[in-house]
Amino acid sequence: MKKRIFALLVISLVASCSGAPRQVDKVIENGIEVVLNHVTPYRVPEEPSELSLEREFIIDAENPDLLRAGLADIYRFGVDSRGSVYIAQRPRKDAFVIFQFDDQGRFLKSFGRVGQGPGEIERCSYFGINSKDEIFSLDAQKIKLTTYSSSGEVLGETLLPQSLVGTIPLDNGDFLFPEYRSSPDSEFAEVTFNLLDWQFKKIKEMHHFRYAAQSYGVGKKTNAFLAIPTGIFTSDRIYLGIPGLDYEIFVFDLAGTLLRKIRKEYLPVEVTSSFQKDAIANLPQGSAMAERLYFPDHKPAYQYLFADEIGRLFIMTSEKDEVSGQNICDIFSASGVFIGRAAIGYFDRFRSIWGGVSLDVVAKNQRIYVLQEKNNGYKELVVYKAIWR
Repeated sequence: MKKRIFALLVISLVASCSGAPRQVDKVIENGIEVVLNHVTPYRVPEEPSELSLEREFIIDAENPDLLRAGLADIYRFGVDSRGSVYIAQRPRKDAFVIFQFDDQGRFLKSFGRVGQGPGEIERCSYFGINSKDEIFSLDAQKIKLTTYSSSGEVLGETLLPQSLVGTIPLDNGDFLFPEYRSSPDSEFAEVTFNLLDWQFKKIKEMHHFRYAAQSYGVGKKTNAFLAIPTGIFTSDRIYLGIPGLDYEIFVFDLAGTLLRKIRKEYLPVEVTSSFQKDAIANLPQGSAMAERLYFPDHKPAYQYLFADEIGRLFIMTSEKDEVSGQNICDIFSASGVFIGRAAIGYFDRFRSIWGGVSLDVVAKNQRIYVLQEKNNGYKELVVYKAIWR
């Protein structure tokens, strides 16, 4: 499925000093800065323009030692400030959920038992690590948020109101809650991203999105890419957008203030018949969705996004690198300026939505952590040193 990753993978950004524009185009709309990025990256003085990834180590879910330790899959993962890696697997009987590795990929310990008691997990729907190196697991079954220390000690549990499933903790102690609304009679659905305080009282409505709804009923079809709003957050920023036919990212601070919008021109990627065939074949066996999906002429403008510790934003497009098979990422500076491109990761929006297969990427500690799938279906986490020039 994936071609072999070489020990040293050198990725050259598309921009060349001779062809890239120097003047960054910006406009002000309703008092908000909008950075206008084009197909060609800008040439920004003193901004690195070449990225090399040097492979350091791999955490392989097929490793017999890890299988004996109880790790059967890599569902989610996170990285703390010291480079320790925490992997969460789907809860299963008689096994821990969370596995800790040091900054060289050596297994240290596991914690987070499966169950309904204190510190136990029934269904891990969210997993993350904050700037204090605290580990969070959101249990969608019990609707509770459990906080662990880096050593695996339970620091606390927070029961969420039944109506607030999907609430995500932010670094400042507040919560981000997407509030969805839809009607069977409407072609559109809506979501409002709200900020909540520690008592789950609404602080602010950050942004409201309106998008095409998933269709129900006999004879109705659903867009295979389901362009629903998505986003990420860092220790000081929240990034939101809709991966559809528009390429626009909204950048907020943790107080919910809209700082800027990032827009970019892009080249549409055609949905080929072979892609459709492979996508349907990758659905879970016997899935009833195969008959209900339709494919538009083009793939989404982007599929996924992540950011590093200094504010560089990586937008994973629908384009593929012919050599490695990885997705092409557009890379933006902390100020929202398009500075280059690189092949990083194997995220597949279609499989993520309909097959529950998430192949994430994390950029932290001057490293790039790529979760990928091997030919036999086992996952591995490949860790690279990120070298910027």
